[in-house]
Amino acid sequence: MPASVEGVLTNGYLAPNTFIHKRDIMKKVFPRYREDTLFDFLFYTDRKEVTDNTRFNWFEWDYLYGYGTVDSNTASGGAGNAVDITLTAGSHQESGTKSAGKKWDSVIVNGIRGWVTAVDKGTDDAHVYTVAPVRSTDDFGGLDALAGDIITFYSNAKSDGSGQPESMVRKPTLYYNYTQIFATQYEAYGSESTNKIEFEIKGKPYYYLQGVEDAALKHKMDIQFAFLLNVLGDELVDAENGDEPVYHTRGMEDYIDNFGNTETYTTFDFTDLTNIEKTLSRERAPMEMMMINGINLDIDIDAVVKGKLDNNGMNYSAFGSGNAQQRAVDFGFDSFRFSRRTYHKKSVDYLNYLPVTGFSGSPYPDMGFVIPLDRIKKPKGEGEMDTIALKYKQNDRMNRFIKHWTRDVTITNKDAIEFNHLSEVGLQMACVNQAIKIAK
Repeated sequence: MPASVEGVLTNGYLAPNTFIHKRDIMKKVFPRYREDTLFDFLFYTDRKEVTDNTRFNWFEWDYLYGYGTVDSNTASGGAGNAVDITLTAGSHQESGTKSAGKKWDSVIVNGIRGWVTAVDKGTDDAHVYTVAPVRSTDDFGGLDALAGDIITFYSNAKSDGSGQPESMVRKPTLYYNYTQIFATQYEAYGSESTNKIEFEIKGKPYYYLQGVEDAALKHKMDIQFAFLLNVLGDELVDAENGDEPVYHTRGMEDYIDNFGNTETYTTFDFTDLTNIEKTLSRERAPMEMMMINGINLDIDIDAVVKGKLDNNGMNYSAFGSGNAQQRAVDFGFDSFRFSRRTYHKKSVDYLNYLPVTGFSGSPYPDMGFVIPLDRIKKPKGEGEMDTIALKYKQNDRMNRFIKHWTRDVTITNKDAIEFNHLSEVGLQMACVNQAIKIAK
């Protein structure tokens, strides 16, 4: 008997997750099984990590070079004169005590190159930089003329024989998400529970019960749609269970809406593809990107790229060692190269799934997501992490990735068999500044 079943069925019973590590067998045994969900992709490409806690945290480095927004400035009084620039509160870190620039930094503000001659960080959330124009003919303008402009700290310069500048400021940013508990039950009454579908695997007889496959598929799709549609909201409680908290994992769309980029289009064309590549270049995205699309957008992209791009020299390292290109094909990806990057493109059913995302007027068949496929170093010396990963709860006593168990009349005193599924998983997305949502 498969180890995932707790003893109420006879030998040969096959639970849908029995061959979870053998997707070729899963596809043959369960006719409706598909591994085109994000959940499956993360699992089968080993982008999964254990977490000991419901809330899982991670840190990421922000941009190497700092910048700020000008809140106000003093009047220059004419060309060649320095001004005092006060930064907005949002340009500071650590409760307003840190900001990106330092004395002797070279800056650009309103197109003028300047040099920081002094810094006053005595007031939290209102640091003041005294900036002199590098050219005596440049004029920073009148009172608050620079308000709202970006000031970029791009280099530094000092005089011969002077000491070293103060330390640069670079702090990792904390991100977090939650694991979510998913539970599915299918109950087969006594007579119904004897209906079964029989088959052989390598000459050995197996069977599964009708309806169990639907329950397993529903369980998996519940996770998939949460990974797509969920928002990280306020903590809810279950009043019928002692006010225990109910956590929702942040979904892919919410990640990108909050921390990523959006490319809007009317009819997708080469201009949109060019804009995407320019955004990825600006954000220093990796050379391999996953592009998952709704059916309408995918057809538009096919019309743009098919037969028009050079697909030689494409990179498939994101799909592991060995025959990585064949593995990408097995997962249904159709790859192309544009500029320097390889895009692994796929049309996915869960963006056009009636009635969840495929109803009339739904935005999702026209939507797509471009996501970096990379591994990055953790800022605090804790190894590496995937830019997109499935997190699941586990300790030395229990694995809550996918649990499956059954209960029958001997336990419930009811002429029925219960088939239960439970998972506690969450979605982790890092470097979301390198991700793009494509939408009308």
